[in-house]
Amino acid sequence: MKRIPIVLAHRGASANAPENTLAAFREGLAQGAQGVELDVHLTADGKLCVIHDHELGRTTTGSGLVHEKTMEQLKQEDAGGWFGPAFAGERVPELDEVLAVFPEGHLINIEIKSGPVRYPGIGRRVAEAIGDWKEKHRLLISSFDHQVLEEVYQTEPALPLGLLFEARLYRLESYIQSLPYPVHAVHVWHHLVDHELVEEAHKLGLLVLPYTVDHEHDVARLAEAGVDGLISNGPGRVLSLLT
Repeated sequence: MKRIPIVLAHRGASANAPENTLAAFREGLAQGAQGVELDVHLTADGKLCVIHDHELGRTTTGSGLVHEKTMEQLKQEDAGGWFGPAFAGERVPELDEVLAVFPEGHLINIEIKSGPVRYPGIGRRVAEAIGDWKEKHRLLISSFDHQVLEEVYQTEPALPLGLLFEARLYRLESYIQSLPYPVHAVHVWHHLVDHELVEEAHKLGLLVLPYTVDHEHDVARLAEAGVDGLISNGPGRVLSLLT
């Protein structure tokens, strides 16, 4: 019997609200998502802010690079009006603000952004910042920068870690064994996921969480392949397709 994958709201329910805002995260909860995926950057004053891009222009009224702004400066920009007038006034949230939205036991996948802008010490900073939350939430820290995850592990060895991939890795076992830290999950571009990859990952004790899954045929294909979760912009719709 195939498992029914859980559904994580990608940057919140970002098909229905401006991504990585408190509105999007609350909408994800309202749609019944069992987890959430979000992105963190480091500000000029050492705060962890929740936004996807390294630049402000696409999702806020600001301009320039996130790491050159203080959290106070980021809070002055509108992060919701671009999506629709109903969301005007949404702000770039701090990580703590986002974590406070979710009920106890919620799965929260924090993706650490690294590259092309590098944030020295961001892995350590994330691990330290979520220390007070690890008893409340089910936390999963992921990144395309696998060296950053080593920094997380060195700071807080008990935190589950997820490897993000945009390309198929044909020697998954040897790569996992080469890493200086344990891995909990692989987050793979959904086009690259098939039965073979899922079987190999499961033999290694890894969860498979494909991104970003919004179309009906992809939901069916990935569920049939036995993935553990689906990261989607429209979690409510995906949940309806799974039931």
